[in-house]
Amino acid sequence: MLNIWLNNIANTKWSALALFICAFADASFLPVPVTTFFMLLILINRKLYIKYLFFVVLGTLTGALAGYSAGHFFWLKPDGEFTGAVQFLFNNIPGFSLAVYEKVQVMYAKWNFWILSGATLTPLPYSMFSVTSGAFNINIFIFFFTTLISQGIKYLFLTFFTEKISSNIKKFKELDWRPVAVIIPLYIIIIFLLNSVL
Repeated sequence: MLNIWLNNIANTKWSALALFICAFADASFLPVPVTTFFMLLILINRKLYIKYLFFVVLGTLTGALAGYSAGHFFWLKPDGEFTGAVQFLFNNIPGFSLAVYEKVQVMYAKWNFWILSGATLTPLPYSMFSVTSGAFNINIFIFFFTTLISQGIKYLFLTFFTEKISSNIKKFKELDWRPVAVIIPLYIIIIFLLNSVL
């Protein structure tokens, strides 16, 4: 079903717009498998890879700025108190507490560039990083340029990689990439946590 939908949309004038919307959503408020969508669109329609690269980076960047704004303006009240939405998260999400929030805030203050750069290696939606960057008041210029560069490099690499394997489309579609997408980022996160604890 997904392949049929992708084939249909890849051969229409709406394919780049659909990619932009998915990238925007993933970077701002809604988890969407943008990487998979991006690579499959290139596999289906190789002629438009430059256009797709431009739209996915633009969508991610603008979505990230929207997520940053949401975190910056809606996380805290003008008096510095948490908003009702954040209080709801504290009260209803297991493991999410004020202590965890403060620990992550310290990590962002110390490692903001590396956290945002490392986000490109994880299967987590970029919205998690854009909203928290705004909530923790990360320098907007650092956030903007780190997002632009890291996401640009990520999708440039994926474009190159997809072009290289495009002659084996059928074999590629049959591969199960889920273990790789989970194990490698998990390994990186474990190493990072061990370094911060030891």
